Amino acid sequence: MNQHGEIPSLRGTVRLGGQAKSRFNAAPCYDVDFYPYTLPGVDPVFAVCGDHYTLICRCVLEKDSTIEVLRWFEHDAAQASTQPYNYNSLVWSRAENGDPLVCVTGDISQIRILNVRSGELVQSINDLAVSPLDPALLASASADYSIRIWSLLPAHKKQPLAAICYGQGHKDQVLTLAYHRQGRYLLSAGMDTRVNLWTVPESVTKHAGTDKPATIHYPHFSTTEVHTDFIDRVQWYNDLILSHAAREDHILLWRIDNFSSDRLETPPPPIPTSTAVNSKTPVTAPANSTSSTRSAWGGRFQRLLKFELPHCSIFYLRFSLFHEQGRHPMLVAGNEKSRAFFWDLHRLEQMHLGEEAAQADNTNALSLSLPRHIRETSTSTASSAMSTGSGTATKVKRNKRKPLHRDRGLGDPFQPIKAHKCIDIPKFQAFPFYKFAWSRDGQWCVGVGNPSLINVFHRWKDGVPPLTTEESDDALMQENEPRAG
Repeated sequence: MNQHGEIPSLRGTVRLGGQAKSRFNAAPCYDVDFYPYTLPGVDPVFAVCGDHYTLICRCVLEKDSTIEVLRWFEHDAAQASTQPYNYNSLVWSRAENGDPLVCVTGDISQIRILNVRSGELVQSINDLAVSPLDPALLASASADYSIRIWSLLPAHKKQPLAAICYGQGHKDQVLTLAYHRQGRYLLSAGMDTRVNLWTVPESVTKHAGTDKPATIHYPHFSTTEVHTDFIDRVQWYNDLILSHAAREDHILLWRIDNFSSDRLETPPPPIPTSTAVNSKTPVTAPANSTSSTRSAWGGRFQRLLKFELPHCSIFYLRFSLFHEQGRHPMLVAGNEKSRAFFWDLHRLEQMHLGEEAAQADNTNALSLSLPRHIRETSTSTASSAMSTGSGTATKVKRNKRKPLHRDRGLGDPFQPIKAHKCIDIPKFQAFPFYKFAWSRDGQWCVGVGNPSLINVFHRWKDGVPPLTTEESDDALMQENEPRAG
């Protein structure tokens, strides 16, 4: 197997506070994120948050050690408070002088900006996302159904709010955010089972530091038809979308019809016809006003793949995608039974190409789109995927073929795809994985959960492998693209 297709193995599990009973080993770890600006060859650093603490760690390849704790932040007010403090979201940023900043938030309705180098609290402002183009732009999801975009620049410290997405967006708490790699589009989803795509104005930074933040009333895409329960994770895969919801036992890969981030102009956002009366805002009315999906690009959406993820009855189980230039895209997720699941998306693509060759004369074969490598074609509905072709009674003789492994190949968006590798965490009672994160080079993967467990996965014991000729060509094709958010 190509080295790039190697799937990580469990290197070690660390329980905060050790085995002795303490506040730390009883509290869950809710979020984890690697520092995205690490230079090649430098040991990757990641942050973990939960309860009232934020932990900064480094991955190490030592015989008796897996991680090194670099810094431990605690919220001082939490120790004196009778109310529980639960940090549940964090993201990295970078100060103007290059210092690493970690932004954390949770039940306290406040964003805390921590300088990892100095150990100081820099600033105080549910889920967080930093723009891949400008680390000073921070997006936050809120329990008041809104999304806010903040500036972290010191010049805007007194009035950091740059924009607010509010109005015809969400009807319940927002749980997850994701910036597109180009920084122009922002996904949000939450308890109302709705996925929204917002367009971030180019002038957003001009509003920071003023008392007039930009107001974005309408998303450019909105749907409640992809999931039926709380949506706890969305993530971009180029122009495709990965998402997960509670009690659905799968992760979906899907796309918005006609959407392309390469287009220079974005059409006006669609709004419900009933609210368009006397509006001075240019809008496009949806073709079907009774639909639960509205899109500025016309059409609806298409389900492409379903990844099997059993035992996910609770929400806030968040997957992670490794997607860097010239490397195999790798998806990881965990369930509430302390099991981690890994999918190599490049391997799935190769399986699909093999199936196409085996079914060259089969008119029912489905051509599926994945980023970079696979053609941009797919069926628009489940019925078209099941079409029998012509309506004549002519019998066509077909050669007998061996059954295809539907758990590994592509083609049916309603057929769950089993993981290429599953890893059970030993020695601990079954626990939920709340979040995974990948190092920038893909060598390390960390999954955190309850109670206070940091699970470290590793691959490529001889170091990150060099790019092959084919993968180098792929990297050259992407060299002008910003990295995945």
